[in-house]
Amino acid sequence: MAGGAKAVILVGSLARGDYTAFSDADIIIISEVSENPVKRSAGFIDPSLPIDVEPRVFTTEEFLKMAREGRRMVREVMAHGRLLAGEPEIIKAAGRCLESEKYLSSPDGQ
Repeated sequence: MAGGAKAVILVGSLARGDYTAFSDADIIIISEVSENPVKRSAGFIDPSLPIDVEPRVFTTEEFLKMAREGRRMVREVMAHGRLLAGEPEIIKAAGRCLESEKYLSSPDGQ
């Protein structure tokens, strides 16, 4: 898969089905990247696409840590996310983390 992506997951309004003509595509990419987190997305942006794509790139470890913390983004993946490509096991592992761990207290948890 491009950029070493292990999973590509559609979230947001396109995944939920409540999109408008002005919606962009919110994509979560799980990839074993080593770049600075701020610079990671650059390799996954294609300005020639007919819709704006907003990628968020995480390593598997980062994504599962967010699941253990009960982060809203991971809960969105579990509730409405659509696996576009890659390994479904990553999503299943995140679901197990959400079910088995108590959320840490944070503004984004619960």
